[in-house]
Amino acid sequence: MILADGGGLFPNNWITTEGPQWWLVAAPVLLLVIEAVGIATACHALRYVRTSQATVAWVVGLLTVPVLTIPLYWVFARNRFSGYREAIRRVGQRHRESVDAVRRELATESNTRSTALQTPLDHVADVLDTPISADNRFELLIDGDAFFDAVEQQIDSATDYVYCCFYIIRDDECGGRFAEALIRQAKAGRKVRLLYDEVGCAGLRRRYLNRLKDGGVDVRSFNTRQGPANRFQINFRNHRKLVVVDGTSAIIGGLNIGDEYRGVANWIDGWRDTAVAVVGPLARKVQAVFAGDYYWAAGLDLAEANWGPTSNDDAPPNRRDNGQQGKRGLAAVCATGPADHLPRASMMFAAAASIAKSRLWISTPYLVPDEAVMVALASAKARGVDVKILIPAVADHWAVYLAGFYYEHELAEMKIPVYRYKDGLLHQKCVLIDDDLVLIGSTNLDNRSLHLNFELMVAIEQADFVRDVHRMLVNDLKQCHGPEDRAQITRPWTSRLGTAIARIFSPIL
Repeated sequence: MILADGGGLFPNNWITTEGPQWWLVAAPVLLLVIEAVGIATACHALRYVRTSQATVAWVVGLLTVPVLTIPLYWVFARNRFSGYREAIRRVGQRHRESVDAVRRELATESNTRSTALQTPLDHVADVLDTPISADNRFELLIDGDAFFDAVEQQIDSATDYVYCCFYIIRDDECGGRFAEALIRQAKAGRKVRLLYDEVGCAGLRRRYLNRLKDGGVDVRSFNTRQGPANRFQINFRNHRKLVVVDGTSAIIGGLNIGDEYRGVANWIDGWRDTAVAVVGPLARKVQAVFAGDYYWAAGLDLAEANWGPTSNDDAPPNRRDNGQQGKRGLAAVCATGPADHLPRASMMFAAAASIAKSRLWISTPYLVPDEAVMVALASAKARGVDVKILIPAVADHWAVYLAGFYYEHELAEMKIPVYRYKDGLLHQKCVLIDDDLVLIGSTNLDNRSLHLNFELMVAIEQADFVRDVHRMLVNDLKQCHGPEDRAQITRPWTSRLGTAIARIFSPIL
C-alpha cells in the first residue's frame, strides 16, 4: 500500500505499511501521544495523589518513562478505596439492627473514668476517634509457637462462633493445623467464618479452600477489586490479622498462618514476631472491625454475633488470663485503611511520637515513613525523648528493604539510632511509649501500611503488660547491630544505587 507518491513531499514508496520506513513517521507521533498522556496523567497525580512523596515519585516516572509508568499509575496509584462505607450502608438497609450494633461498638466508650487528666491512651484514642474499653486482660505472645498455640486454644474454646482474618495463609503444616481447628468447630455446630486477602493468598491452592468449605467453614476473600471503581486495582490489601471467639476474646498481631512465622521455613533462619491475646470488652471492638470487613466481602451481616455486655469473667476458664497478666487494663482498637477520609495510620504514629516524654521505641519490619511521621520523630528527639527504631538486618521485600537505608541515614542526621535485628527476620509491629502505653498489631512503618492497607493495632494501657513489652524489646535490642557497629561498613555500589532508586519510588511501593 502506497501512502505517498513520487510527486509529493516524500519519494515514491518512502512511506509504506509493508516496510520499516512507516515507523519513521509513526514512531515520533506515537511517542508524542504517549508523552502527552504522561503529562496529563502527571497533572492528575498532582491533584489526586495523597502524599507529596508519592506525588513526586509518580510525576517523575510519568514524565521520564511514561510508557511504563502510565499503566502502573492507573492500576497502583489510587489511594481511596471505593465502596467500603457504601457496602456497609447497603447491608445496614437489610440488617439494620446488626449494623447499628457495630456502629455503636466502634463509637461507644466503655471506660467511665474521669478524663480531666488525659493519658497517652486518651490522646491516641482522641486522635483516631476510637473508643476506649475498660476491664480487659492481656497476654503477650512472643514468636510463632506462643501465637499458634494461643490461636488453636482460643478456637477450640469457642461455644458459639469463631471469626478469623489473615493476610497470608499457607497450605503447610501450620496451615493444616489451623484448618483442622476451624473444621473441628464447624462440625461441632459453631459458626466459623474466615476472611483472607486474595493478593496475600495468591499462592494458596484451591484444594485448601475447598477443604475448609467442605468442612463447613464460611470462607470469603476480602475481594478488594469488588465494584467498578476498584475493578483494575490490585494495590489495596486487607493486611489485618485477627481471631475473635464468641465476642469475648481476641488475638491481634503481626503473624500470618504459615510455617515461616514459626521460624522453620527454608529461606530464613528465624522469625521474630509479636501478638497479644485479649479477654474482655475489647474483643467486641475487634469483632466490629471484622464485621465491617465481612459486610464488604459478603454483603451479609453476622447474625450469630454477640453484641451484648461482656466482661473478663464471662470467658470460659481456658480463655481467661493465665495468671501472669492478672490486672485488668484499658485498651483501644486502632483500625485504619484506605477507606478513611484522613490518613489515620500516619496520624497514629505521629500521635505516639507527640505524647512521648521519655521513651519512644518502634519495632517495624519496614522503614519507609512519610513526611508527617519523620517530622513527629524529629520533634520527639528534639524534646529529649529516647527514640529508638528496630528493623531487620535481612530482607523479605528487597525494594522496601533498600529504601530503608535512605531513611536510616536521614534518621541518623536527626540523632535517632536505628538498630538492625540480626537473629532472623524481625517482623513485629510494636510501639512502646514511656512506661504508659503499647501499640501492637499489623501496621508497618511504610507507605503501604500508612496509606494503602487495611490495618489493625491495639493500644494497651496496663502497667504489667507495658513492663513485659519493655523487657521484650530490651532483649530484642541485645540481638541487634547498633549504628556504631555499622559505621565502618561500606555497602557495595550496587546496593547504594538500589537504595537511591528504591528511595525515589518508596512512596508507591
